[in-house]
Amino acid sequence: MNVRLVIPDLVWPGEGSGVYEDLAAPALGELLARGRRASAPSETLEGWLLADFGLALGDELAVAPYTLLADGGTPGADAWLRADPVHVKVAREALLLADAHAFSLSRAEAERLAEALNRHFAPAGLVCYPLAPERWYLRLPSLPQMTTTPLPHARGRAVSTEQAFGPDAVRWHAFANEAQMLLHAHPVNAEREARGEPAVNSVWLWGAGRFAPVAPRRGVSVHADEPLARGLALAAGTPLAPLPASAEALLAEAPREGVALVLIDALRGPAAYAEAGAWREALEAIEHRWLAPLAAALEGGRIGMVTIASPGEGGSLSVETTRQDLRCFWRRVRPLAHYAGEAAGKRGE
Repeated sequence: MNVRLVIPDLVWPGEGSGVYEDLAAPALGELLARGRRASAPSETLEGWLLADFGLALGDELAVAPYTLLADGGTPGADAWLRADPVHVKVAREALLLADAHAFSLSRAEAERLAEALNRHFAPAGLVCYPLAPERWYLRLPSLPQMTTTPLPHARGRAVSTEQAFGPDAVRWHAFANEAQMLLHAHPVNAEREARGEPAVNSVWLWGAGRFAPVAPRRGVSVHADEPLARGLALAAGTPLAPLPASAEALLAEAPREGVALVLIDALRGPAAYAEAGAWREALEAIEHRWLAPLAAALEGGRIGMVTIASPGEGGSLSVETTRQDLRCFWRRVRPLAHYAGEAAGKRGE
């Protein structure tokens, strides 16, 4: 079996090479040093997944129909748009965006908020479906002509820098503004603020598209909790399982032949919100639970190859390592900051 690890934001975004200092990740360093590395411009996980599953990419990443499928919905032939609940706050003279990584939202709260939106917008033919507390959907009569920013990329940033653009963007900005006024005045938010919790005071519109068939992937199994990966696997008829707790759990349950695609997205939230300490802790946990056991399994012949793909804002890095590669001792292990610099288009340690 070969293991394909997808670990978005393995490269810390922006400046800050000090974030790698004294990180306890020797297995990651060895896999990067001994294997065959490649780097590419920064890209989103959403774009990487859609391309990996063979879907044509346009200006808009058609995420909504596939995450809807993962959330138990039926996309059919309709157009769908994500309208995710967010918290917008004023900070440093800008409006900053936070998603459900930064707050909790119960299903009951989500349904009450969505009900208020539906009372207001249903006469115009727009119905909001809160299939998951943190993922809401709008069924559309037609696809809007606009390009949006995926919420996992926009969170932690100024709203003004990530706004949608295109011929239909003004109309949807107006929709978002109306939704913001409705949500701001909703009793759910008064209750949340009384408990000291952030108000769910806006929606983020992104990922519009229609469902398109996905080609089957023979010999591949997907192990992920991330909704787009799960939706694409379902669309392709690919064997699908939740993310195991560790590499040992994966090796115990996955087929001995084929390819296991494993998506570990524990670094995305800390990277988006510039939480360096949480990012370091998450990476060391990935090292302990995944990278070290997989490196040992590779050396011992239990698996044939380990591939790591890391799309992210800081640069996209990939490496594939075989058992034979581990014997290439002359490929010197360098500090993690060196490989991050490669991904970001820099050189040197």
